[in-house]
Amino acid sequence: MKSTYKKILIACLVLGIALLVYDYVDSKILFDGTILRNQAGAGSLSEELKLRFKDSDSTYTVEVSEKGLTQKQQRKLFDSAIKELEDTYLGRNKSADKVMFDLNLKNSYCDGLVTSDFKFDKYGLINNDGRLIYENINEAGEVVNVIAELAYEEATELYSFSIVVMPPSMDTVEGQLHAIDKAVLEADESTRTKDYLKLPESASDISLRWQKKMNYRGLQLILLGIVAVAGLVIGQKRDEKQAAQKCIEEKERDYPMIVSELSILLSAGMSFRKALERIVARYNAKKKTEGIRPGYEDMAFTLRKMADGMGEIAALEDLGMKSESKEYRKLAMLLSQNLRKGSKDLIDSLQKEEQYSFELRKQRAIRAGEEASTKLLIPMAGMLFIVIVILVVPALLQMNI
Repeated sequence: MKSTYKKILIACLVLGIALLVYDYVDSKILFDGTILRNQAGAGSLSEELKLRFKDSDSTYTVEVSEKGLTQKQQRKLFDSAIKELEDTYLGRNKSADKVMFDLNLKNSYCDGLVTSDFKFDKYGLINNDGRLIYENINEAGEVVNVIAELAYEEATELYSFSIVVMPPSMDTVEGQLHAIDKAVLEADESTRTKDYLKLPESASDISLRWQKKMNYRGLQLILLGIVAVAGLVIGQKRDEKQAAQKCIEEKERDYPMIVSELSILLSAGMSFRKALERIVARYNAKKKTEGIRPGYEDMAFTLRKMADGMGEIAALEDLGMKSESKEYRKLAMLLSQNLRKGSKDLIDSLQKEEQYSFELRKQRAIRAGEEASTKLLIPMAGMLFIVIVILVVPALLQMNI
């Protein structure tokens, strides 16, 4: 962990020193009063400089315009804009002599270098953005002259062309929708004095069948309920799993103390049952103040089974089978073997188990501390990244990268 912090600190120091050296050389040694302009279309840039004149020092911001075009380059630019306009203005239409769909009139051409503004000799037929106003267009079609005013900075150029606009054909969806729009508008106008609108059943020989749009709020509520229940079930299972894991961990923390007390009491000559009664009695006396401890609860449950008539061996075997912790299974097997066959080495075995359990508890504590440190490393790394960004980004911006 310390080596990781050291590597991060060294990397930041090296990067910071390199940027400081670069900025010093770039601003103090190499700068000769020359500022590189942006290419045409990239926009102007501002450069903040230190200015020394006479006996004064101040900060001066220089606004540097983008690179301009010569007249020859402007001519070529306008030709390219006109070519792009001719290639794109028809949109979905196939010919200027039969314009039934919206025009594609852009606000700019040549990647934004040339701006455009369109005017029409007949107003009310085409919007400024090229959309046709079908209700104002004569069925036979109308000729419209379009004038495009192209501009690059102060230079302008006019380009004009003619088109024939007409309502869309009934063979197209647009034409059919136009007929339906017209029929609905007529029905609305004819029933303005009534309390309701009766939608038309046909439009230009097209049979119409109207339906209200289905509202799926009920389905959304059902899906929301299913998702909510699924989330609650998943959350409950997760909580149960976490609670069970926490219970096992608490039992493992109690285990060294239980083994230690058993070892002391059995060494003093007590029988297993008497020793267990003493341990449970001490636990019950302290439970109100110190709280419930799962490991001791298992011992108390085992003692209650014995008091209810279950044999000591059967109660210990039941403890071993039902326990989720391998330490308790090992202790139950050790004690049941001693009660069944007798063992002179029980005290030594318990003392060894006591030493092993305390060592295991120490290792778990160390591992828990390392996990906590690892979890803390993520927000610390995030804070370090933010600090690096705050320091590095302004330096990179000053390099005009």
